Amino acid sequence: MTDFSVPQRMSLGAFFIYFLKYFRLVLNATIIFSAYEIFKSEDGIVENLQKIAILFGVTVCVALALASLAFFKLKFHVDGGNLIYRHNMIGRVTTTIPLTHIHTLRTRQGMFYRILSLRGVLFDTLADKGEEIELILSEADWQSLLKRIELQERPQPAVADMPPPPVKSHTSYRKFSNTDLVLDALCQNHLKGMAVLGGFVAVFFNNMLNLYENLFDIIADYFESHFAHLAMSVAGIAMIMASAYVVSLVLWLGKVLLRYYDLSLTYDSKTLTFSHGLFSRMSSRFDCDKICTVWVKRNYPERRFGLCTLAMKQAMNSSAQKEEDNLKIYGHDCSDFFLGRWLGQEYGQEQEITAAKSGKGVITHSLLPDLLVSAVATAALCYLGMYSWIILPVIYMSAGIPKGILTMRHSHISLRESYVIIGKGRFAEIKNYVKYDNVEVVRLTRTPVSRLTGRVSLSLSTSGSTFTIRSLRHEEAMRIYELLLYKSTRRTTTSTTRAIDTQADDEAVSA
Repeated sequence: MTDFSVPQRMSLGAFFIYFLKYFRLVLNATIIFSAYEIFKSEDGIVENLQKIAILFGVTVCVALALASLAFFKLKFHVDGGNLIYRHNMIGRVTTTIPLTHIHTLRTRQGMFYRILSLRGVLFDTLADKGEEIELILSEADWQSLLKRIELQERPQPAVADMPPPPVKSHTSYRKFSNTDLVLDALCQNHLKGMAVLGGFVAVFFNNMLNLYENLFDIIADYFESHFAHLAMSVAGIAMIMASAYVVSLVLWLGKVLLRYYDLSLTYDSKTLTFSHGLFSRMSSRFDCDKICTVWVKRNYPERRFGLCTLAMKQAMNSSAQKEEDNLKIYGHDCSDFFLGRWLGQEYGQEQEITAAKSGKGVITHSLLPDLLVSAVATAALCYLGMYSWIILPVIYMSAGIPKGILTMRHSHISLRESYVIIGKGRFAEIKNYVKYDNVEVVRLTRTPVSRLTGRVSLSLSTSGSTFTIRSLRHEEAMRIYELLLYKSTRRTTTSTTRAIDTQADDEAVSA
């Protein structure tokens, strides 16, 4: 175990991990081309084995070179509460990250990480959209670094030579049910698996098109020869659609289980640490005060079985992931637990100051994309003379009307004493909880038809999300707009005053 006081490189186990990563990267880039070249050749087995051995040797050499560049260029240490790492291969670059500015501390452990007792550590800040740095540490070094970070997060004394005061915090543990995870995953939109399936198909076709220019003709001939008897059959079309649905459902469940299996939470009065994953274990550690929005979704099956989907959103750059890749909790309705910890145990008893619901303008806004698609399809069918098929765009347009009505029913905003509830959603009811402290921008938008309808749009932005509530009455929107500005300014001033008072009390106690 090290104290990180002097610059050092990572262990040899980290070099092996780097080698495996780059070996897989190079292998994926060459395996399809290599297989094509071997199978199209007329050489014997010995010659083909020699080609495979040469390609394997070249792949290993390239992976070793890339792993050496990634491994030997990096040295790191902790000095004065800052994580400092240097690139020393060609140019000397030094990057410093204050430990107190880390928004999210992430770890990941794949199969080889576990075999070698290693852990990949990532430090996410607000400075960049990507992870600032990844360190591959042994378990002992990781615990040592975590202690350094926790020590730095403690209140610092006014006297420099005095050690930080000890912080007594009770740590609790909570485990989430895998059965509830599967049940809630089945309550989601199963067509999400189509995106996973589409990703596999897109990668496959992208690689294969580089080898076969007539790939689509080959596939068409194959289906024509094997599935011609099903082409005009309703039962055949239904069977193909059912098979695609089952495959997409299996892919969706597999994605959820791979990422969120065996989800657990370790928490104290200040910090939340999530750990999850089936084969690759991942963790995410952050402070409660770094949360800017709590997102809670309940569709009809979830309400029926007492389930919900919950996400705690942070500042946009601190997640270092796409929005849809953020940690979500599928399972039993645990919103009261997390909202109680973030907003206070009495959050549900706070009185509503004011509220507003969206009008029928939301229906029109939600129908605009469907209207555009239907208009283009109708024009194309008329141009082709297929007038009897115009019924399809009409049905598609009509199907969007219930979606617009549900969007209007779910769209609202409610102001409480210490937080805001923003309702969204179409087929599911989505509630976003935002503290006044986290409100950064409030915008009131009038359109050219606002004079006729008396309706406006209200936008509210935090460091991680932006919400727009459309078709609000002008008087209600103005009242909410002014209250949001007043509450946000007042609570920010109060928080600053409390921080100054707390610092003065600490200095008085130290004296």
